[in-house]
Amino acid sequence: MTAFSSVLIGNESLLIQCGDILRAEGHQISAVVTRNPDVAKWASGHGLPVTAPGADLANRLPQTFDWLLSIANLDIIPADVLALPQKGAVNFHDGPLPAYAGLNAPVWALANGEAQHGITWHMIEGGVDEGDILVQRHFDIGANDTALTLNTRCYEAAIDSFPELVAALSTG
Repeated sequence: MTAFSSVLIGNESLLIQCGDILRAEGHQISAVVTRNPDVAKWASGHGLPVTAPGADLANRLPQTFDWLLSIANLDIIPADVLALPQKGAVNFHDGPLPAYAGLNAPVWALANGEAQHGITWHMIEGGVDEGDILVQRHFDIGANDTALTLNTRCYEAAIDSFPELVAALSTG
């Protein structure tokens, strides 16, 4: 395994859990981009630079790092930010791609009566939720699942699959 550096972008507790996995495996987090006070507190508590999304973000980030990881981030990342990482940018999506791109994938899966749902870690390339799939997990939708429980199950699948993603990024 080769250690890598990353910038994390996101606004939910999933970023914290993934960040803890990265740190435990010896990877460097160069900065955290968030508007969530709990995520910022976690990052600051570990001595990680924190910045808010917004204008001029590319100039406020480290200019050299390997991977940009978008984790539970609903904002479109500007092209100048996507140009910064030396190896690429990866996004977490709470749906199985390519079938359920875009927002509210768990809601759409329920509305369409799907029997299965899933999550996807993919490269950020081209349009929204496009790019090569790196890791994907599928799971059955239960009879009593709601949008909230399905989204919670997506986060569980993300945490479960994140070490596989980290291993893939570590080995190229």
